[in-house]
Amino acid sequence: MNHELQNFIQDYVTLLQEKYHQSLIKTEKSQTEADAAFYQGTSFTYYDALDILKSQLEAFGYEIENFATIVPELDKAKKLQEYVKSNE
Repeated sequence: MNHELQNFIQDYVTLLQEKYHQSLIKTEKSQTEADAAFYQGTSFTYYDALDILKSQLEAFGYEIENFATIVPELDKAKKLQEYVKSNE
């Protein structure tokens, strides 16, 4: 993989991860069940996009070890949600 493509993918992953974490925070801060459901769906979408990207990189033979963690660990996401709750 050329260096430019690797940088693009890493930046893309970082942006998706930031949006994923923002959606987790918004889920916890939601005032209504409808808002919480919306942001939970948003969180799932970002998580799924990251998982698909990782799967495609592996399927095309790219070494994913060249990247930081692509798909967030669910335990860490849960800890982030607990952290947000404790700081409200």
